[in-house]
Amino acid sequence: MVVVEPQIGYERLLDAMTEWGIRTCSGVTGGGLVHLLKYMDPHVPHRTRGDQIEFFTIGEYAAGFVPLGHYLATGAIAAAAATTGAASKLLLCGLSDAKLHNIPAVYLIAATPSSMAFQSPLQDTTESGSNMIGQLMAELPQGTFVLDDIETLDEQLSAARDQLNQSKPVALVLPPDALSEMTSWVPRIGMALNQPDAVDHAGLFALFRRYLSQRRKGRIVVMAGDEAARYPDMAYLTSRLCEVLRAPIVWSINGANAVSRDNPYAYGYLGFGGNDRATELWDSLNEHDMLITIGFCGDEYTVNFSPAKAGLVWNITANAHLYGSSHGSFRHRVVGEFQQTVGDVEEIIRETILWCQANPQICNEDVPLYSNLNVGTPARVSGHAVDIVAFYEKLDGLWQPDTFGFDDVCLAYKDRQYVTQRPHPYAKIYSLYRGSAMGGAYGVGLGAKIASPDKHVFVFSGDGCFRLYGGCLAEAQQLGITLFVLDNANYGIVEQGLSKILPHTPASRYHGGLERIDFGAMARACGWLSARVSPDLSNLSDIMQKAYRRDRPSMLVEVPVDSDQVVGPNPRLKNL
Repeated sequence: MVVVEPQIGYERLLDAMTEWGIRTCSGVTGGGLVHLLKYMDPHVPHRTRGDQIEFFTIGEYAAGFVPLGHYLATGAIAAAAATTGAASKLLLCGLSDAKLHNIPAVYLIAATPSSMAFQSPLQDTTESGSNMIGQLMAELPQGTFVLDDIETLDEQLSAARDQLNQSKPVALVLPPDALSEMTSWVPRIGMALNQPDAVDHAGLFALFRRYLSQRRKGRIVVMAGDEAARYPDMAYLTSRLCEVLRAPIVWSINGANAVSRDNPYAYGYLGFGGNDRATELWDSLNEHDMLITIGFCGDEYTVNFSPAKAGLVWNITANAHLYGSSHGSFRHRVVGEFQQTVGDVEEIIRETILWCQANPQICNEDVPLYSNLNVGTPARVSGHAVDIVAFYEKLDGLWQPDTFGFDDVCLAYKDRQYVTQRPHPYAKIYSLYRGSAMGGAYGVGLGAKIASPDKHVFVFSGDGCFRLYGGCLAEAQQLGITLFVLDNANYGIVEQGLSKILPHTPASRYHGGLERIDFGAMARACGWLSARVSPDLSNLSDIMQKAYRRDRPSMLVEVPVDSDQVVGPNPRLKNL
């Protein structure tokens, strides 16, 4: 007979999280969390990690984004925690971006016992206070779990696991009275992966053949969306698919990580900061064309509300219910016919490549190939600011293997892709753009470095973004990240846009100015190294050599830029 040791609810929760593969939790301790966090070891950089969950202490705003970077770097789920009250509001900015970018993550939210309603407790989260559970349920109706009954705890945790398996974040609300109770029945709440449905390739290619036989002068075009970047062999597979179809390919800002730099059929980034050739191709799609999307990406940042106008859109995905879908479909975002195949994405593409090789008559006729994916010439600057075009061009030649980069909500997430045009083979660079949470990239970068300490992590942030996490530098001094701060003493994207949106309004009414900060002094005061890029870029190579040293603390690099230098396009201005 097996004797099971009794556990309190907190212990059972931690066991489940460990079984889900969670090894990192970030946040700040407090009264609502102490009975959970007492079971976790503190995170210590450069120490060999075991199978236990470690707690990384960092301000809640940054902490909420740590699980996102952790997942993007390794595919492993992480957690973030907030004590009762206002702390949860700071933490949950990261949850919003996790939802919008289909990133599984666990958010642990301490709660006031429901019995305290109308008793005026400190940090009241009940319906008579902040009504926190109601707020969470409004954003995550299927992903919010109130762990208030020890008898149903395992059922709740099993349902949370299912949400994580669908690439969705979950919020676990922790009332201390229930989780302090004992439970003796402890089944395993494993993290069994979903098994994708078998794909009817014969039926799929029959549809393929039917449509292609009917089209007259149409083209086949490939789109790599954000989902495509999560598969390790995707850059090779998209190159082979384009080759056998002679098909041009466009991509979202994160989908770039699924495209090879030397793919000759590359047309560039779509949308915000996108390339001219990609925009021309997307706008020219018509009823004769077929668009193959690897993770359909129809958000405003990528396509600016422009539906896919191809006669047939075939979407390949591992999950039919990703953000932006409606009832498991993106039919509402296309003009023509929409077909979707859900399954093992890499397997589907491999089978498609083989079928296309056996049916060469379906290939495109010759399509134009471009070395320069832009038509216009971006503005240059002179004086004391860094020329952002020259900066990204030079930086593109300095990347080394095993690099992760994260763009914040500043000029970096608009200009880099326009200048560099193609992804770099050594650097996987991501932007969590759908929620546009300024300053979030800092926490994302910390999460990536904690998850993969052997990788080199770079964060590109703005002087406006910095204000949201600047008080959290000290806790990351030993992680060894590199933080570039683009300093133009204003909210640069706002300044660039308002001159077009409000052309007859005085600039003083833009309210975009910022006071100057000595970012290097702040960094050094927090135990970081610091550097400042010279306007002529003469020291950038030396800075990058130092950035790739492994035996250093974190480093902040100031980049003096000019917001009047307009580089990447901002199609959203037309909507505003």
